[in-house]
Amino acid sequence: MSYICFNSWVSWENLCRPREEGGLGIKDIRCFNYALLAKLKWRLQGQERGKWKEMIQSNYGSGTSQSPIPIKHQSWWWRDLIKVCGEERALGWLHKEINWKIGVGDKVRFWEDPWFNNNSLKSVYPKLYSLSVDQGLKVEEVGS
Repeated sequence: MSYICFNSWVSWENLCRPREEGGLGIKDIRCFNYALLAKLKWRLQGQERGKWKEMIQSNYGSGTSQSPIPIKHQSWWWRDLIKVCGEERALGWLHKEINWKIGVGDKVRFWEDPWFNNNSLKSVYPKLYSLSVDQGLKVEEVGS
């Protein structure tokens, strides 16, 4: 009985391609994990309410590095969430890829959020920001 041995290596990227494109259709676990973390981040930032959200926010804050728990004692998935998606509305890949509309302006902070050419007005006009008496207002509250 004879055996044929193949020593060909195929890249993981090629294995994860759909079968129609010559791959094996294997799911890329890293991309899938990023997608799940992004979905969780989206749900935490959204209007959804629930005990799960209250528990996470009480343990870790609202998605920022100012968590009540030091970073070395936080769970692995929370550290991955911050690493992959960024902190709050900071420049993680998730927020770089999302385009959002101001709409009514009840969820967009006038100075702090990057809504003007993907920059915050605070960073574009720091002197004007320091002089403003209305630093914490949302867009809907600033003017008409």
